[in-house]
Amino acid sequence: MVCSAWLMRQPAFVSGSFRLLRCSALGVRYASVGWQVSSHGRVSSSTGRIHYGSPHCSGYRKVMIGNQAYKVHRLVAATFLGPPPDPSCWQVNHVDGNSDNNRLTNLQYVTPAENQRHSWATNLKRQTNAAKVGKAILWRPCGEEAWSFCPSQREAERLLGVWQGSISSCIRGLARKSCGDGVWYEFKAAPVDEQCPFPDEIWRPARYPAEIAEPAIIPNLLVSNYGRVSQAKSGFGLVSYGTRLRSAANIQVNHKDLNRGNNRLENLEYATAAQNSQHFWQMRSGDAHKSSGKAVQAYSIADSSQCPWLGFDSIAAAARHTGVAWGKIVRVCTGLGTDASCSFRFAAEEQIPGEEWRPAVLEGARRSPLQVF
Repeated sequence: MVCSAWLMRQPAFVSGSFRLLRCSALGVRYASVGWQVSSHGRVSSSTGRIHYGSPHCSGYRKVMIGNQAYKVHRLVAATFLGPPPDPSCWQVNHVDGNSDNNRLTNLQYVTPAENQRHSWATNLKRQTNAAKVGKAILWRPCGEEAWSFCPSQREAERLLGVWQGSISSCIRGLARKSCGDGVWYEFKAAPVDEQCPFPDEIWRPARYPAEIAEPAIIPNLLVSNYGRVSQAKSGFGLVSYGTRLRSAANIQVNHKDLNRGNNRLENLEYATAAQNSQHFWQMRSGDAHKSSGKAVQAYSIADSSQCPWLGFDSIAAAARHTGVAWGKIVRVCTGLGTDASCSFRFAAEEQIPGEEWRPAVLEGARRSPLQVF
């Protein structure tokens, strides 16, 4: 009772239906009033709108609660799994490697190292790209004669457990050997003819983005039709991937397959901002989570004898069809107002078998490595 009274006296953290509650001494965790999270990766806002969160360029889905951005998978983990069993296991891993699948059964607490290893083991696109990024090297255990090929220093670090900085020191002649997992290795740069993974790759001098017909050439920089760039600096060659070097200053570059890591020439095209946005939504038309509006039903009071209820995917769609203001529709649906021409009600939300809902727990949902539960 003491804790309940103490909680009720606390002021709202922000205005509206959102409030942060805490009683650390008795183990009560931060929670949001009105927001709920489901075991199937869905969230329900304080107004009752159920959705999967908004897709973010990072690949994760996010929601805004109290002017703060929260990743949906971390909300699900904090709400259903509680705090991690160990402070080092602060990251939330997707078991199937799909960052869009935020079901409880697909989430687990892991250390950063475990998350990294799992990503390399399950992400086929990452494996394919990693084998082509960077400068190829040769390595061998100390005392052996045969050299082994590795497409990049980063890949060698993952394979052998040797820090990339130590590998780089060996390549540049600053160190003779480096140790990884108790084994000492030697490293050297691979011959040039072994470094190119694309036999038909074409290199051209990079040019500054500009509207003129012949923009100036960028010194010491080459760009290939496979989306790679090569930079010569201080006697060392560095090959990496880039996109914008091919674009004009005021025109966007669109990725045809929506994969921003695929910068091959055949996957790029110039587009205006409107064309780029239109292409994105056309490609995302098959997304199972595309609808995030609050479904409503409406009927004309003039035809109330037949009561033909019409369904709409969102309040905005109902407003466009009926001509009734968005705010008035909300008031009618919540019982706070009426309209002379139409009646509105929220449509029944889709029920998923086995789905469990709980109040959203915010403590730990935005956790950084330096924070402690």
